[in-house]
Amino acid sequence: MISRRQLLAASVATTLPGFGSIVHAGEAPLVEGKDFTVVRPAVALPARPIVIHDFFAYTCPHCQTFAPNVERLARQLAETRKDVQVVPVPVAWTADYELFPRTYYTFEALGLLEKLHMPFWDWVLKENHEWRSIQDVERDIINWAVKHGVDAKEFRRTLFSFTVSSKCQQAAKMWKSYGVDSTPSLGVHGRFLTSPHMAGSRGRSIHTAKVLLDRVTKGE
Repeated sequence: MISRRQLLAASVATTLPGFGSIVHAGEAPLVEGKDFTVVRPAVALPARPIVIHDFFAYTCPHCQTFAPNVERLARQLAETRKDVQVVPVPVAWTADYELFPRTYYTFEALGLLEKLHMPFWDWVLKENHEWRSIQDVERDIINWAVKHGVDAKEFRRTLFSFTVSSKCQQAAKMWKSYGVDSTPSLGVHGRFLTSPHMAGSRGRSIHTAKVLLDRVTKGE
């Protein structure tokens, strides 16, 4: 888990009143405050589609480990629940880290997300980087993109475009509205928040998200 405490030497502690236990066949009951928290106030979202927000950071190794679980969930829901979307939300705790969400949305804007998302994540986490400034990070990201066939000018222009800047602002507003203070985390339609750290395992966190999704679907 990568948290704001680790990056900023500060934390956000949230205590919520009891929501009771949620029982689901084959699993121990879910407990508010342990497996999940209730988002108060809820994040305002349209009734449909129901959205599961996947909060992640390129600088978070636990997020990359969790990613296959989220991808499997997204595939399952795509086949069985046409009214549900899993939406990745890249997180940057400070302005120094905003280049990473910008890179995610640049890949998306250029139609390169499927091709470059995971290789870039591997590069961020597994290579040795001598980054002493934001300029160092920007230079290396652009050089990496060029090595993978992207035009440098087009990449940089998109990286700082209005569209990408707007998406980064929307992402920051979303994770702050949920009260996310660590990654990876899963938000369920603006009402609930869970994570492997809270639930105790990656599998339990996915299970928790599914149960909470059922609650949202039923209007509970």
